[in-house]
Amino acid sequence: KEIYIFEHLMTQKIMKNTLIICLLLVLSSCQPKELPTIFEFSDGYALVKLSHQSTKGEMESMFGKLDSLGYTCDYLQSEFFKDGKLRRLRLTVVCPDGKGGFTSPDLAKLQFRYYGFQYQKTGSPIFKIGAL
Repeated sequence: KEIYIFEHLMTQKIMKNTLIICLLLVLSSCQPKELPTIFEFSDGYALVKLSHQSTKGEMESMFGKLDSLGYTCDYLQSEFFKDGKLRRLRLTVVCPDGKGGFTSPDLAKLQFRYYGFQYQKTGSPIFKIGAL
């Protein structure tokens, strides 16, 4: 009888530990990803990747540079937290050749994927906006 009680207690302990490990894995997978802002541009090419870590200052700087290259980027309807980080992106883009589009992800989407646009004058696709 003592062996049965010991085995039963060990089984319960193993099951408890397994449950705790599973819960920790689930909770850790729900954490926002590290997604620093990415901005690349050259003649006929632009890549903007934004996330929950992007700031209003970064966006002002990037879109100011793109404006001088003939891109029209409107992000003024976007929402930011008090610390300047992006809460909701509302981005409209028109490229120098007239191609353009709109994207509007909320914070839940911005925490797990990049959103923005890519333009490649000689690439395929030439223009893409939204999840990248």
